[in-house]
Amino acid sequence: MHYIIETQPSTIAGVARAAMLVDLHISVYSGRKQDKATQGEVTTAKGSGSKKAASVYKNLFAECKELDALTKFQARARAEHYRVTLPWNDQGARLLPTASLLDYQQIMNRYKAEFDMLVDAFLDKYDTLVAAAAFQLGTLFDRKEYLSRAQVALRFRMESSFTPLPTAGDFRLDVETSVQRGLVEQYERRLEEKLGQANRDAWDRLHDALLRLSDRLTVDEDGKKKVFHDTTVTGAVELCDLLTVMNITKDPQLESARRKLEEVLSGITPKELRDEHSTRVQTKQKVDAILDAFDWGDEPEAEDAS
Repeated sequence: MHYIIETQPSTIAGVARAAMLVDLHISVYSGRKQDKATQGEVTTAKGSGSKKAASVYKNLFAECKELDALTKFQARARAEHYRVTLPWNDQGARLLPTASLLDYQQIMNRYKAEFDMLVDAFLDKYDTLVAAAAFQLGTLFDRKEYLSRAQVALRFRMESSFTPLPTAGDFRLDVETSVQRGLVEQYERRLEEKLGQANRDAWDRLHDALLRLSDRLTVDEDGKKKVFHDTTVTGAVELCDLLTVMNITKDPQLESARRKLEEVLSGITPKELRDEHSTRVQTKQKVDAILDAFDWGDEPEAEDAS
């Protein structure tokens, strides 16, 4: 889908006051080590003319549930970070509405507490896990490859960092005026592109939620209903709440579409949608009306879907 958002310097300045950039940093000890000796054995056994033809890495802690839990935690924490922020840089910083700052900090504080608990669980068993690895790895085991517990502890880190959203006014250079003007214009175009990406991401989330609802609420000609999880409905309701602050460009069409979905789902429970045929059919019809009311492929143009 492609959306176009035209921004003026005043719009960018307004967004700069209403949002900030946030980076989530999570570092976890991987427990993996390149095994050059085994790598040489593999390439020789396979008749390779170069020892660089293959790379061999070994898990220093095979089947370690404590490290596995930390790996899964990383994915969950990052997914939540992405859920409550909007895209900005291709990698790294994301856009966080100022109105969401307190909620974001509370969410990440809970994740940080869980992270610290998981790290402590691993470190408390570290010496025992090293001893167990000698039996698990057999001849692959090399005690010199294992860091001390204190050294491993330094490999774990989780924190969020916040920075103000830059504007072209921050672009101050001691260069010729014409050169500076060109740089500022280039910078403003880049900011507009990023705001367009953030706006598009919000539209995409809403569109995906509507499509998912429409699909799962379908009843075929034989009266057979599709199965759906509660989160199909509750997730859409939560998204409506989230988009009240994620609409940082104050896009009136996005707000209109969000509000229509909010009204459709107001007071309806997943159980009612499963058990009450008429409620299910009417809700799907209203969801489909919202989908038909906007041009989701280009710049959205709202029609009356009420």
